[in-house]
Amino acid sequence: MNKEQKQQVVKDFVGVFSKPGVYLMDFKGLNVAEITELRSMLRKADVSMRVVKNTLAKRALKSLSIDGLDDYLVGPTSVVWSQLDDDLVTPARLLLEFLKKYDKGAVKAGFVDGSVVVGDEINTLSKLPTKQELYGQIASALNAPMVKLAQTLNALPVKFVRTVDALRKKKSE
Repeated sequence: MNKEQKQQVVKDFVGVFSKPGVYLMDFKGLNVAEITELRSMLRKADVSMRVVKNTLAKRALKSLSIDGLDDYLVGPTSVVWSQLDDDLVTPARLLLEFLKKYDKGAVKAGFVDGSVVVGDEINTLSKLPTKQELYGQIASALNAPMVKLAQTLNALPVKFVRTVDALRKKKSE
């Protein structure tokens, strides 16, 4: 790799590390088929994965004044991030699901909303609902009282019609 290519890689990773949810993964022990499966699974969820040369990633972090991730840039490292600007959870969830399935590799650390996260913090993040899921839950919660009101208002005429029908049947006997 020549100097210009390295500068371009650093520039690309400056953009990546500027995203709100970025995770560092150790892919040691995974074979080519497993990595291909992981990439395919990530791609379906609009999540990207790129193997990084640690020194170039450190340069990108230094240019952004991000401290705390340098210690995790050791050994084989890939960077995983969501293409969606507001999705912090999906990359962590998918990585942990995949790593649990194969019991190889590890999530080294993450950089989420300006903070370095490791271990149990990443596990906790992966269990949170995404923003879209939260929006759905809020919409459902807001919609529930209106649905109940509509059902209640609809029940009164239905009950009346059933009562009249029961009276009609009783008189016809």
